[in-house]
Amino acid sequence: MNEFSTPFDEFEHSSGIAPVMQRGILARCLQVGLRGVSFAALGIAILTASFLIVRHAWPLITGSQPAIFFKSAIPLVAIGVSYACLSVTLRRTLWQHLFGIFMGLAFVLWGLEQFLTDREVISFIDDIVVFLFVTDLSIVIRQNFVSCGSERQVRKARFPVVKTIETFNFAARPSLDEGHFRALLQGKYIERRENVVIVGNTGAGKTHLVTALGHAACLQRKRVLFTTASALVSDLFEAHSSRRLRQFHRRLDRLDLLIIDEIDYVRSFDLRAQLLFEVLRAGYERMSLVITTTIPLEKWAELFESETEARAAVDRISDRGHVLEATGESYRKPGRNAVVAPQFRAC
Repeated sequence: MNEFSTPFDEFEHSSGIAPVMQRGILARCLQVGLRGVSFAALGIAILTASFLIVRHAWPLITGSQPAIFFKSAIPLVAIGVSYACLSVTLRRTLWQHLFGIFMGLAFVLWGLEQFLTDREVISFIDDIVVFLFVTDLSIVIRQNFVSCGSERQVRKARFPVVKTIETFNFAARPSLDEGHFRALLQGKYIERRENVVIVGNTGAGKTHLVTALGHAACLQRKRVLFTTASALVSDLFEAHSSRRLRQFHRRLDRLDLLIIDEIDYVRSFDLRAQLLFEVLRAGYERMSLVITTTIPLEKWAELFESETEARAAVDRISDRGHVLEATGESYRKPGRNAVVAPQFRAC
């Protein structure tokens, strides 16, 4: 992701959060028609703009003026129509649609005013064009502020690597409900303080899935922290030993989403398990938890000192949560290549 987006970046990256929607025949025909108009208008704009340059070079070459003459309004109107039509057909956010329409309309008005003679009307159109350009640049600036904010949230989340759902192979995980998971990417579960538990065998892509959930939440400006269960327990134990446990919990309380990966690797029946249980207990209805485990919830007694603690932890997680299964052949099988999204740059 670039440090600053250009106006054209608005059309290069679609949102990976929203589920793919099926379009009707009428909508597809309209899309094809508008894209045809856009392509034709683009051709006209290129040809006429090229002719404007040739027109100035022609007298230097031949010593005479070309027989055909037209104003620069034609390429301006043509490129405006092409840009506006294309922006309508792309699956983008409302702001991105407005940007494309306003930019195209500004070029169209800029060209049309060359055919007018009334100075008051021309002045009025100039003011409209200025307004449209200012509005468009305001949209670009807003998008970049949002983008920088999202990138800061990604850095603070401390993902080991940034992975998105576009690189996950759902076909290899038939046990996983793709529609349900893509709905979770929209982040409504965070607003409702619901939890997500992904159960699956080692190498099933659980970390990829929870990272994608966390990344989507960061793009929605949510405060996210990714940690493994062993790292979290170590931090909790260190905070307890240095009498900073209350301060540590206050930092966790500021989160919207806490991702705990590989919770089944913590099977210590002592203070460490109690500290972990306290995080699960304290987070109930105060934040959303996303957890990965290879142990089904009904067998969580293996993780805690007592069955009572295990039942209490499961009740809190599953009471307001979504339990997903990701089973299948391990992605860590020798010879399999992993695809990882690149890290974000700093703003």
